[in-house]
Amino acid sequence: MKMKSILSALAVVGLAVASQSALATTITVTYAGSANFGSGGVGYYNGSVVPNPNSTTSLVGVGIGGDSFTSIDLTYDFSATGQFNTWCVDIYHWLNGGTVTYTVGTGADLAASLSTLRPGIPAGTTRVTQLGQLANEVYSAVDTKTESAAFQLAVWAIAYGAVGGTGHYSINTTDTNFRVDGGTASSAYGILANTWLANLGIAANTGNYNLTYLNDGTRNNTQDMVVFTDPPTIPEPATLGLLAIGLLGLGYGRRKLA
Repeated sequence: MKMKSILSALAVVGLAVASQSALATTITVTYAGSANFGSGGVGYYNGSVVPNPNSTTSLVGVGIGGDSFTSIDLTYDFSATGQFNTWCVDIYHWLNGGTVTYTVGTGADLAASLSTLRPGIPAGTTRVTQLGQLANEVYSAVDTKTESAAFQLAVWAIAYGAVGGTGHYSINTTDTNFRVDGGTASSAYGILANTWLANLGIAANTGNYNLTYLNDGTRNNTQDMVVFTDPPTIPEPATLGLLAIGLLGLGYGRRKLA
């Protein structure tokens, strides 16, 4: 292929990717059951948490674990296969079991939301950073029912819990910001979540995950969720642009030599 043709192709690809990034701001998804790591949903554990959609002071039973969504919108990294797992960051609403259109947001959007729903220290920006730390440390190994429930508990603790005297979040029965029943606190998944939380920011990273915030906006008819994905392998628009400039310079140099 001649240099001019290569540059034209790169320009078209760059514009296409940039246009998708700029225009795709929502996604319509359908709830598909519990988190699915490749061989079907792993299910939920039953526990009780507070706050919840019914009360800010009384424990209410919930299913604990990640959720699986499907979508025909393959625009995003996380939806490229048509199925992806999500984790609840909204304990004030019940999950809608049908089809929902979410606004696709960033960590900054989530930080603003958490600062409103859970004001005080740590700030929302810190909590979002800590959610990233949690994912980077353990998410690559999460693929069982127990690990799914533990990861969801850890996400809730970071999003809503208070940092205790030990200097980290914990799954317990006494935190007025986010607490669970005794059975959940002493369960295998509760203990595993506490192990992860105790090592937050200390344990070595096993991955490098991006966080995407799916929010229901002002409708509040379902739970807001987060998705963790590996960085995309397809070059970003900026990378494509740099590549195109480099090839352009190469073509110019060859012309001068000729």
